[in-house]
Amino acid sequence: MSRKGFKWDANKQRLELYAGGVDPVTYFDQGTIKTYYVNNVSGASTNDGLSWGTAMDQVSTAITAVTAAHTAEAVIASTNQYLRHRIIIQGTGTTYSAISALPSYCDVIGLGAPPFGDGAGIVVLGDATGAADGAAGSTRGSTWYNMQFVGAGAYYGVDLAVAYRTSFELCGFGGNAAAAACARAFSVTSASGLIMRDCKTLAHAAFPVIGYSMAAAGGNWNECLMERCYANASTTGYTNVGYLQNGSVVRDCIFYGGTTGLSDTSTQTGVGALAFYKDNMGTGGTTGITATNGAQARCLNNISRGSTTVAIYYAIA
Repeated sequence: MSRKGFKWDANKQRLELYAGGVDPVTYFDQGTIKTYYVNNVSGASTNDGLSWGTAMDQVSTAITAVTAAHTAEAVIASTNQYLRHRIIIQGTGTTYSAISALPSYCDVIGLGAPPFGDGAGIVVLGDATGAADGAAGSTRGSTWYNMQFVGAGAYYGVDLAVAYRTSFELCGFGGNAAAAACARAFSVTSASGLIMRDCKTLAHAAFPVIGYSMAAAGGNWNECLMERCYANASTTGYTNVGYLQNGSVVRDCIFYGGTTGLSDTSTQTGVGALAFYKDNMGTGGTTGITATNGAQARCLNNISRGSTTVAIYYAIA
């Protein structure tokens, strides 16, 4: 027992001040990165989430805590210091509720089986009834790792208005065995510095209508990287209509669509302002790969498999 002075509580990640064996005041160190633990079997909404023994019940509860922590760090943020807190989610046999707000400057990590199956132990987040997107909102400076996002019907697995300096790695998007086809597995309206790595669309009951929808509604998709990703969709595996795609690269991916595998229909004519595609495979019921402008200058060594032809899109002449 600390009778007098300071004591660091490693479980709660906080500095405590003791006087006569009593902790009258707790000072949260503004420079401390906080880790919030989530378990929808053993956790509770009233817990502080700072240890597995006091885990929160839902991801949304932890996001609220992260947002509050950033608010308390307003002085730090005013000097351009942004702390990255952590949310760690335990994989269980129960789906976590859909989220309608996303954190910024936060690492969100799923502890469980790889998220490409349809069994217990995967961190599954979303709604299989067709009532909500699996995850929706805007985020800056966040990472998402090893989890599955589920949507159904007119809803999406992930629907982002804004994603800046953010990454999704080893994540699955779409529908599980309990879900009807979702409208889009992953969609973002405006992105900059977005990384998609080792991700897949899900179709345990039905294919999503569209796999990846980048720069939806004509937003921008600048300085993004997409690699080793897979899509299987009933119409289009990957679509990008962004006017500006400066510095973005898509490589080593496989996109299948019932109509089109990979479609880039940007109206931008300046090649340097568009995305570059290298070593991808696009296959579709009608068209494998199509890029509206500057295809020969920004597409290299991609395999395009349409309804009647197989070709390198584009090969070096």
